[in-house]
Order: sequence, then structure tokens, then C-alpha cells
Amino acid sequence: MHRDSIGLVLCLCLLLMVIIFIVYNRISKNKFITLCSLFVEKFGARPAEVLIYQDGGFFFSFMRDAFFIKALYFKENSFHTRGMNNEQIRFIKELPNQYTDWLRVKVRLSILGIIFLSMMLAVYYLPLFT
Repeated sequence: MHRDSIGLVLCLCLLLMVIIFIVYNRISKNKFITLCSLFVEKFGARPAEVLIYQDGGFFFSFMRDAFFIKALYFKENSFHTRGMNNEQIRFIKELPNQYTDWLRVKVRLSILGIIFLSMMLAVYYLPLFT
């Protein structure tokens, strides 16, 4: 039926997203280093979350960037930023887009990957309605 061909197309899309994410991760490493240097200039040290995951490779790259992503997307004193200094959050939010655009792209690529994965799993595991 069409179920297998749709699943195959979605699987290929997911694999393509993983390849794009790996390539983008390698490209954005220099931007991550630049962002960290700006943060160190302002606050004297890297955040603990970044230090823990900075050499974790591809699998921990999102965790490494999570500190900056949370500061970009969530408000001060929210549940997601509860362990962060408000001055650090404001600093990251006020940076020019050239320093933070790569984080937004990374989040969007991750969301697309999750959507493709969900669609692929739905095609394979939801019962057929005939």
C-alpha cells in the first residue's frame, strides 16, 4: 500500500534532517565559541551547563546550547530560567542577531526533525483505517 512508501519518504526526510543537523552543528561550532567568549568577557566565566557539555560532541550539542536557548526563548524568572541570573538572560536577549541567529536555526531544525519522526512513527504504528 501507500503506507510503506509514505513511511519510507518520511524516514528519508528524517535521515536528511539528521545529516543537515550534523553539518550545521559543525558549522555553528565557531559561532558557539564566539558567543561563549562574549559571555566570558561580560561575566568572567562560562555557565556551568555549558562547561559540562561543551566537549560532549554531536549528541550533547543541544544540551551545550540549552543555556543560551532558554535565555533566548523564555522570560526572566520563568520556570525554565529559574536557575539563571536575570542579568545573564538580558545580556543574551540583547545580543545582536548575528550572535544568536544560529541558535534559532538549530531550534527550528530540531522541531522539524521531531515532526518528521512523529509523522514516521504515526504512519508505521497507527492502525490502518480501511
